[in-house]
Amino acid sequence: MIVCACQNLTLDDIVEAMEKHGNDTETIRSVTCAGKGCGECLETPCEEVDLPFPYALLNAEAILKQR
Repeated sequence: MIVCACQNLTLDDIVEAMEKHGNDTETIRSVTCAGKGCGECLETPCEEVDLPFPYALLNAEAILKQR
C-alpha cells in the first residue's frame, strides 16, 4: 500500500520505521520523509496514495500489536 507517492513510501516502510523508532509521528515523518514532496498524504486523500499517512500510522500500530 502506497502511503506517500512522492517518496515511494509504503505501509511496510512505516511499520519498519515504527519498529526501529517508536510511534512518535514527527519522528516517523522525519525518518521516512513522508509528506516531504507535495504534502497531500499528510492531511487530505491523494489520488496517488492508497492509505494517507495518518491512517498508515494507525494501521502500523495495529500490525505491530499483533506481532
